[in-house]
Amino acid sequence: MMSMPPTSASCAPDSTPDSSSPEPPALPGAVCAIHQPNLFPRLSTLAKLYAADRWIVLDDVQFARRDYQHRARLASLREPRARQWLSLSTHLPRGRPTLILEARLAEPHRCRRRGCRARPPALRL
Repeated sequence: MMSMPPTSASCAPDSTPDSSSPEPPALPGAVCAIHQPNLFPRLSTLAKLYAADRWIVLDDVQFARRDYQHRARLASLREPRARQWLSLSTHLPRGRPTLILEARLAEPHRCRRRGCRARPPALRL
């Protein structure tokens, strides 16, 4: 089996300095997890992040309206087959090519109020 050579520290990063902090020194044998942010990450994603020595938030890629970056599909505790979407309205300043880090909540005060009323009965505190 052929392995790839390690990336040299002299390679220029793809992201801008505004979106990332200085890169810490590489640790031999360290595990790195890279993931796009989701509204409610799955347990398998959280386990992956917990097991990693380094965690990179991949937020300089295109925001996908039909993905889980701004919404989650929730099931009722009483009826697991009855599912409904919990979504946050978003504003994409550049339209479809907007990056995740550029996406903003559309009317945050309205989303907060609407989200509290829209909770399914099984999810109320």
